[in-house]
Amino acid sequence: MINIEVKGVQFSNKGAELMLLSVLEQLDKEIGEYNLVLSPGPNLPYKQRARLGALQKLSFRRGPFDLTGLFGKLPQFAKRLLKRYGIVTEADVDIILNASGFSYGDQWPLNDLKNAAKEAVRFKQVGKPYIVLPQALGPFNKVEHAKAARKLINSATKVYARDKASYQACAALNEVGTLHQSPDFTALIEPSIIEPFTTKTVCFIPNNKVISKYHHETAQTGSEAYIAFWRYQAEFFKQHEFDILLLNHEGAEDKHLCEQIAEVIGESVEIADGLGAVEIKALLGRCQAVVSSRFHGCVSALSQGVPCLATSWSHKYEMLFEEYGLADNILDYLAKPEQVNKQLTQFINNLDSQKQAGYGHATKVKQENRAMWQAVIAEINGCQPK
Repeated sequence: MINIEVKGVQFSNKGAELMLLSVLEQLDKEIGEYNLVLSPGPNLPYKQRARLGALQKLSFRRGPFDLTGLFGKLPQFAKRLLKRYGIVTEADVDIILNASGFSYGDQWPLNDLKNAAKEAVRFKQVGKPYIVLPQALGPFNKVEHAKAARKLINSATKVYARDKASYQACAALNEVGTLHQSPDFTALIEPSIIEPFTTKTVCFIPNNKVISKYHHETAQTGSEAYIAFWRYQAEFFKQHEFDILLLNHEGAEDKHLCEQIAEVIGESVEIADGLGAVEIKALLGRCQAVVSSRFHGCVSALSQGVPCLATSWSHKYEMLFEEYGLADNILDYLAKPEQVNKQLTQFINNLDSQKQAGYGHATKVKQENRAMWQAVIAEINGCQPK
């Protein structure tokens, strides 16, 4: 039975979980019999991996040290022993689907990009597919990042850039024709039919990365300004008779941010917490509007025709809304109140057209998703054990 590793996913970040579930939905539908392989990690705890019936990949990466490939050279008797406990090495994996979302670019650790590149090279050397599923990539302006990215792009079987800017960043390094462009693939996840909230509801989705220096060079440290931005939005939407719902889309840091925002908004604002990825998408489908600093919060809203505004901390937000024909829906939380008010007023006055724009483009996105998966499934079928 074929062993398929899904790389770069996790359970804490609900966008990453949604990507994992999207991959599994397609594999279950198109492949049927296969073994899922996942690597251990702080946000991929054993119990949750085990619930998916996943084999555990023996790997070790710390900074520049990566012993994962060496484990594949263990003697056969050792590998057979490990398999009794549901543990496999890299040599046992038949194909890797890299669904990292947004992990490779100048603002991210170089070692992560280097390790992915080395992994892709090893798979190419033994004739096994390594596919980078649609994700945001780049920029690669730093010399060492560009060097590692070039190796990854030209060693992988296929690389799918999620947007125009990501494609252009990769195209400058692409030499062997493996590069393609395809949108985020979570649009194909469709929750059960759900009823809208009985009262007009707007969901706020904050993101600690917006005010974190770690994640990008231009990050702002002004958490007070960011929280004040949400308070201003709450006042605006309340004036237009909307109920406010806060959503924690990832872990303890975002939950703390939600609590801070709820405190300044007042009136016992509800915080939706502890929901699974598909439950979150279903929740957003019930709303009349969404304001999100989380990428997959935006995708989950737009792909269901829910009008959405966003704040941005990377090019992936601008590219997403440009593709949906909604480039004016990006908010700057440091902008003057009159500018924010102008954008919010334009948004609130055009909810019906916003909804239609979302529905219309979502249909195109799903068609492109299916075409991408047809190509990926063909690669998987091509490496099935004879």
